[in-house]
Amino acid sequence: MTLQERDKNHLWHPLKQHQTHPESLAIVKAKGCILTDEKGNEYIDAISSWYTCMFGHCNEYITSRVSSQMQTLDQIMFSDFTHEPAIKLSENLIKILPNNQNRIFFNDNGSTAVEAGIKMALQYYFNLDEKRSTFIAFENGFHGDTFGAMSVSGLSVYNGPFEDFLMDVKRIPVPNERKSSRNFSEVTKSIQKTKDCRFHL
Repeated sequence: MTLQERDKNHLWHPLKQHQTHPESLAIVKAKGCILTDEKGNEYIDAISSWYTCMFGHCNEYITSRVSSQMQTLDQIMFSDFTHEPAIKLSENLIKILPNNQNRIFFNDNGSTAVEAGIKMALQYYFNLDEKRSTFIAFENGFHGDTFGAMSVSGLSVYNGPFEDFLMDVKRIPVPNERKSSRNFSEVTKSIQKTKDCRFHL
């Protein structure tokens, strides 16, 4: 059996309608921006595998550094432990951030990064004993497919089935050169109408 055939036996892929598109492209190797499938066909990975390989697949410098690190310390839970690579990265990131930034919260993907930001806002006002129940977000955005990230994304075929379960969100138009003043007015109105907003844009 081919990899493509074996895949269909047990795997369920994200953001994919399996009934209308049952086949998944079986990739056997990647180098730079080129993906090669099991039949030898080559494809350009124009979105860097959802923006995770911006320096190219199998980049020798990155793979050698990862391999070297894995020989010393492969993984440690971060809740009450720390390690030098994380500390060094935070120190270097702080140097290029605005002066009012002094803390780094690491996450492993975009959806849960948005989720963590939402939870920080929730907990901040919870600690102040203030009730805040509405978020303001730009319409037509996409921030991920966890529940908080879906809530602040624009409504679409991806999150439509879950609409009744999402957080309360006021969506405002995305600013551009022609309508920036109108957008600012929309934000002001939204904040005035919704005095319990967690995020003020």
